[in-house]
Amino acid sequence: MLVRYALQKKEEQTKERPGNYKSLKCASDGSPFVPLPEGIREKIPHGIVVYFENNQSIEDGNTTTYQRSWTIESAGSFRSERLFIWATENSLSPDFSHSKDYHFHRASELYILPKSKDKIDEFKNLIDEDYYKIIGENSKTGEWIIQIKEFSPTGIRNAIKSLKEFSTFVSSVRIIPWTPNR
Repeated sequence: MLVRYALQKKEEQTKERPGNYKSLKCASDGSPFVPLPEGIREKIPHGIVVYFENNQSIEDGNTTTYQRSWTIESAGSFRSERLFIWATENSLSPDFSHSKDYHFHRASELYILPKSKDKIDEFKNLIDEDYYKIIGENSKTGEWIIQIKEFSPTGIRNAIKSLKEFSTFVSSVRIIPWTPNR
């Protein structure tokens, strides 16, 4: 009886926790977010919305695309199974009435293609270690994997812009695609 009560209490607390999909409040600051589209919920069925950004417009030539972004902490049984995912919904209409275009990326890491692998130590000395940390290398592409501290949608874009300014060391900076297991 006590175990059943404890499990029921835990389930109630989880449902009320900010960031829960039904709460419609971000875990980071309690700000509201619009419900996740089915296309995102089915790929990340259990998660916590940490950040939300509504209606970012992106201009590419004569085309304007509208984007909503959620940074979601995926749920896993173990801490090591959890991951921060940047899920975006893109639409050609600002009211998102015809949107079906979803993209998923790792939110807390970026790929950096170095101009020279010999200068990694010099690059490490220049970046702010409070915000960026080189955690490895992609063995297939030779890109450095850099962990970023600020992984809200705006923070990710700012990190990309900031890291591109190190043009002496960096050929390109890109977000890391994430593919759901399902």
